[in-house]
Amino acid sequence: MDKVKKVGIKGSFVKYIAVCFVICVIGNWMIYALFDYLQRWYVDRYVNVFLPEYFSMDEYRVWNSLPEDMWIYDLLHYGRYIAVSLWSCLCIWFTVTAFYTAEVKKPIDTLLSASERILHDDLDFEVRTECKNELGKLCVSFENMRKNLYASNYELWKSLEERKRLNSAFSHDLRTPITVLKGYTELVNKFDGRISPEKQADILRKMSVQIERLEHYTEKMSSAHKLEDIIPEEEKISFNELCSNFDEVGKLICGEDTFSFTAKEAAEDVIYSDRELIMQVFENIVSNAERYKINEIKCLAEIENERLRVTVSDDGEGFSEEALRKAWQPFYRGENEDEIEHFGLGLYICRLLCRKCGGDLYITNGEKGGGKVTAEFSVKKSESR
Repeated sequence: MDKVKKVGIKGSFVKYIAVCFVICVIGNWMIYALFDYLQRWYVDRYVNVFLPEYFSMDEYRVWNSLPEDMWIYDLLHYGRYIAVSLWSCLCIWFTVTAFYTAEVKKPIDTLLSASERILHDDLDFEVRTECKNELGKLCVSFENMRKNLYASNYELWKSLEERKRLNSAFSHDLRTPITVLKGYTELVNKFDGRISPEKQADILRKMSVQIERLEHYTEKMSSAHKLEDIIPEEEKISFNELCSNFDEVGKLICGEDTFSFTAKEAAEDVIYSDRELIMQVFENIVSNAERYKINEIKCLAEIENERLRVTVSDDGEGFSEEALRKAWQPFYRGENEDEIEHFGLGLYICRLLCRKCGGDLYITNGEKGGGKVTAEFSVKKSESR
């Protein structure tokens, strides 16, 4: 909006009055001249008397007797005063109307319209005015207030959306660890007391690890106001131990006959990253692959150029062209996905967490068909990521 110049209502009113005065004086002068001409025309045509040019009929009447049938002359005589009064009133009325319309009515209508829209929670507009007086400045202030209110409401809406997305992501990510715990429970129930004490202790230990992961992840998500606020906690991790976790969790999620894991030998036996976030990404992409697989799911883990690369592929239909473009978007679901429990957040969360850990996430289709998801993590030790 153009900056409103310092032209006050008082100054504008003086200008309108000045113009009104000039037009009124000119009009009155013309009215007098017109009526004087009509009087002289009437006398010359209908009254047989010599009237010097410098004499008026009123002056002549004082010295000479005239016919009494002079009502038209008298009508013209008094009519000039009526016409002057009417012309003056008309000028004043027109001036006031023009001043109100140009200087007062437009900004007031603008402010009333803006107030009505704000009252109905509609802030997607702009307060515009060409008025350059105090009311114009008020419109500018009103526009600034609308902008601030719009920005405040947008930030509030954005915060609520972030919280909604964080809660959805949290509930989404809790499902897989719970599935793992259910797998351990079903394994214990399946053997119905026929498990050796050593095996029971091992299962309890693994369940304790999963519960501990859930606790840490819950604390991390609870402290984050939005997903972007999550900060990886770098720790020293054994690559072989991490691969064992991949194999174990993958088989619990997909089944031993379906899931197969391969790890390439790495020169680095120890990596530095956030174990919980890596496992969270792994569980998400494996769960995603399990939903679309036909018979098998393959996983490959390797370390190359100080990056941990975990690739999960399935033998399903693969990603559509639309999914390859939009799978990163939060709450994106394919055309055939009508499952209530599928939020469309898996790949979005995985990509965000990978980037938090100094890597990225890539989705493609395998050479022989099926979907292929590769998660990369930086495993280089650093003071801060």
